[in-house]
Amino acid sequence: MKCPYFCLGCLIILSAAACKQDREIKAYYRVSRETPQNPEVQPSPGADPHAAMPGGATGDPHAGLAPDPSAAGANSVPHFTDNPPVRWKKQALSTMRLASYLIGGEDGAVADVSFTTLRRASGGLLANANRWREQLGQPAMDDAALKQSSQTINTFFGEGLVVDIEGSGPGLDAAKDGHIVGVIAQTDNEAWFFKMRGNVALVAAAKDDFLKWAASVKPAEPGAVPPPGAVPPTAVPPAAAPAVPPAAALDGSVTWQLPDGWKQAPAADSMRYATINISTADGATAELAVSHFPGDVGGDLENVNRWRQQASLEKVDATGLAPLITKLSAGPHTISLIDITGPKLRLAAGWTRHGPDTWFFKLTGPDALVGAEKARFTAFLESIRFNQPE
Repeated sequence: MKCPYFCLGCLIILSAAACKQDREIKAYYRVSRETPQNPEVQPSPGADPHAAMPGGATGDPHAGLAPDPSAAGANSVPHFTDNPPVRWKKQALSTMRLASYLIGGEDGAVADVSFTTLRRASGGLLANANRWREQLGQPAMDDAALKQSSQTINTFFGEGLVVDIEGSGPGLDAAKDGHIVGVIAQTDNEAWFFKMRGNVALVAAAKDDFLKWAASVKPAEPGAVPPPGAVPPTAVPPAAAPAVPPAAALDGSVTWQLPDGWKQAPAADSMRYATINISTADGATAELAVSHFPGDVGGDLENVNRWRQQASLEKVDATGLAPLITKLSAGPHTISLIDITGPKLRLAAGWTRHGPDTWFFKLTGPDALVGAEKARFTAFLESIRFNQPE
């Protein structure tokens, strides 16, 4: 007689355990779904003194480092951990930043600290170091000079090249600028950038802490719970991506007016912000690629010569560059525009700086089609508006 009661008791216990487990799973699922989906939030007034400088940032404050969206899978929330000094204040993030801090000093002195990554890193160590030198009005150096003036540290992402640059330039505020200490760790497919920029004396005083912090950054342990406020990955696997994103919407960083007949498509890869296709009744097609990168990506001369090579044309020097570029206005921004015609294709490109990034709008296709769409391309550029603070 005891056996039926024993079996009934076991069933009750197992059912209770299953209900408890179900409640735990549902509770975790709700937390994951309620995590904010958009990392872009308006920063507090005065939160980022470098917002108008190359290398500044905008975005959303987080308790932990944000994930690298381009590396994220659909069912995971990867994130990084770090060990910043207590006096560093966590700041708002931008699309490119995985971490952002502000260091305050005496008499209004400040320094901005950032951690970013780029897939298919452009330019290599020397080009990126010279890009930072240019930001402080310093001449470019060669490989030998870079090797002599730099050091290395060990980071989770490999050996990091440490560069220390002082300089000045038109419009730079000495309380907020004049000194960059940066670390670049590079692999075949990506580069990791740790950058501190600000007041000369403050950056010098914080250099040791900065290098220790750079060495402390690493991915969180597998299975670790994301820190409060961590942003889930925004990348969508190809199978789940929408067929066509809303025209001129995307993440809201920038908007524009599409001419009739132009069709916005999913970006071709993680380095693009948007792809816009143009076609004619006779089957001719052209493509408008929208992308943005931190810094000036080598400067106007290097970018124009890269495009000229794509069109099978010879490079030009600095003297020959100026007559090729025209300027137009897009709200408060000035967009540089160039039109390049080669033997097999025509390329019209516009570019402008907004905050820490340079934005590129490149139209490529047959000569006749790009020529016919040139006026509408110009109108498209003039309609561009940036919705995040500089």
